[in-house]
Amino acid sequence: MFTYICILLNTTMSRYKISDLENLSGIKAHTIRIWEQRYDILVPLRTESNIRYYDDAQLKKLLNVVSLINSGLKISQIGKLDDREISNRIEAIFITEKLEVKEELLINQLISSGLTYDEAVFDKAFTNAIIGFGLMQAYQKIIYPMLVKMGLLWSTNELNPAQEHFVSNLVRQKISAAIDSLTNGSSNNERWLLFLPQGEFHDLGLMVANYGLKQNGKKVFYLGDNVPSNNLIDVANDTAPTHFLTFAVRQNQEKEMNKLLAKIASEFTNSKFYVCCSPSFAEGLKLAQNQEVITSYNDYLTMLD
Repeated sequence: MFTYICILLNTTMSRYKISDLENLSGIKAHTIRIWEQRYDILVPLRTESNIRYYDDAQLKKLLNVVSLINSGLKISQIGKLDDREISNRIEAIFITEKLEVKEELLINQLISSGLTYDEAVFDKAFTNAIIGFGLMQAYQKIIYPMLVKMGLLWSTNELNPAQEHFVSNLVRQKISAAIDSLTNGSSNNERWLLFLPQGEFHDLGLMVANYGLKQNGKKVFYLGDNVPSNNLIDVANDTAPTHFLTFAVRQNQEKEMNKLLAKIASEFTNSKFYVCCSPSFAEGLKLAQNQEVITSYNDYLTMLD
């Protein structure tokens, strides 16, 4: 749950294979082809060498079609709708449908906003997610699954990295604004030192932790990403944290993390240290008595409370 997908940024072309559409929409490639033939839902384009591909507009349409199917419409009904009618139906879902239907819709709308660089679409979908679930649950149900889906596509090296940056930066802006609306807790309460180790740069999970802790009245010292160990120790000596919190995303970095765990354990014996990571990463960690790994979102929420 905590291993934010590492995006590969090796291309500037927004051309999607049908396997990309399958990964993002959850609809089998065979079914997508049937929809093309029977209902003209999508019309694949062709390269000069006659290879089929799809563009941003067609991927966006497919995501909207999936949202309408999840709301109860049949594909035969959707096939008769033009693009404006599909958009109108999507708008109606925000008002009338149940939350479990809205989850998939909101994920698709956030992704669509990245495909078309449409900040207004993003703002509306993000606002609806926060209203429906609150920030902490929205991250679990909407934001994180959206980032995973986008990561699956970008890892194919078929997609435009600017689109991922557009969406992730908007998410970062929204979370930062939410954090700014909170008051940092008193230093007499728990004092949390939040950081990512050197070489770790994906900080959205850490930002959500910053919000959750402040919301619960904790004092937070937020260092952000790529913090060298010696700088971390210096800050910890100055702030005397009762708790440390970090995320481990990069693969094959257990050795470096174990060095850090050992140093913290020896110098801050009364402080609790949490590492949020995947279960496979956790298997390689050597923990002291006051150190703990968090590998599920429910445990993450319990820790923040």
